[in-house]
Amino acid sequence: MLDAPSPAPAQAASTSARPKVLVIDDELGPRESMSYLLQDEFEVHAVDRVDRGLALAKSESFAVVIMDIRMPQKNGIQGLEEFRRIDADAAVIMMTGYGALASAQAAISLGANEYLKKPFDVDVLLAAVRRHAAEAQERQKRTALLKHLGDMYESVKREQKKHQMQVGYGQAAAEMVHDICNPLVVTIGYTNMLLDEVRRLGAGTPALQRIVHYTERLENCSSFCLHLAESWRQSARHQGQGDTFSLHAVAEETRAVLFFDSPRIEVVGAKDAAVTGVRYEITRLLQNLIKNALEAGATRVVIAIRTAEGRAHLTITDNGTGLPPEVMAVILKKPVESTKPHGTGLGLTICRHIAAAHQAEMRVEANPGGGTVFTLDFPLAPR
Repeated sequence: MLDAPSPAPAQAASTSARPKVLVIDDELGPRESMSYLLQDEFEVHAVDRVDRGLALAKSESFAVVIMDIRMPQKNGIQGLEEFRRIDADAAVIMMTGYGALASAQAAISLGANEYLKKPFDVDVLLAAVRRHAAEAQERQKRTALLKHLGDMYESVKREQKKHQMQVGYGQAAAEMVHDICNPLVVTIGYTNMLLDEVRRLGAGTPALQRIVHYTERLENCSSFCLHLAESWRQSARHQGQGDTFSLHAVAEETRAVLFFDSPRIEVVGAKDAAVTGVRYEITRLLQNLIKNALEAGATRVVIAIRTAEGRAHLTITDNGTGLPPEVMAVILKKPVESTKPHGTGLGLTICRHIAAAHQAEMRVEANPGGGTVFTLDFPLAPR
């Protein structure tokens, strides 16, 4: 028999909810035995050749694959390598006779989850399939969740691309969405994983370690989102109002809070260079320029501040890939198409408007050592 018997009509409603198991064995006896043993708990498909099993795996998702190593035409090791290219989440149990133990052990290094000896022990086989089916379903759920979140993220970015246009400072809310999109997607994904783990938590299990890891990631991402939201709220509340603050302090805060004390970012220079304006807007300007540098592959970003002739000079120098000359020539004059796969092209437009609102001159040039140098000259606050 090539396929397991179809379930009785009374079982049909529950069958779809049962984990799917694929049995690949050229011997009729073991194939029939495993199908009969597993059919009460699992939806079983049984075939006698590796290629037939691979064809099924391309059209259906299985929680567990049970595959004999020694088979004609294509053996189980070859089948395992091909199957892993089709499905990385399903569990694979290799079945082997005494003489093929070395091959079974080698299969583990190629992605098999376990191997069992033939003739198999009924209780051992059933326990292994139950265990691996549960673990595989968890992996499949996580993969599906992250793919869904990724598709949502890409959809949002495509919509933003479609509506690129000349923007004013009042449209900075669109860039706010751009900024929080990445950490928010990660937060949603890890929250769902965390809930799944908590429901299945057992004391002293590896799940506890994963929960700690997920929680740490959630804390970082949530803090990032909260700070950005608060910055935007304060900026909108105090628009048109001025405050006096240190550029060095704002730069240091941006490095520590928004970029989590990244060792790739350094703040140097005059600590007493004070300017008048909206602190949160300057934070936003610095965040955009630093983020662009890091996304361009920079391993070092230096924010330097000095004063001269009543002005505060702030430079952001990076050693990233830099900008093409044709982009460099117009990037501070008009919106340009983003060079990043998921970019909207709005970031530097917003930076220009923030600089202009603070009576600052903004320039850009190539870094002789590779990368880019942005310079902003602010009027110093009256003493």
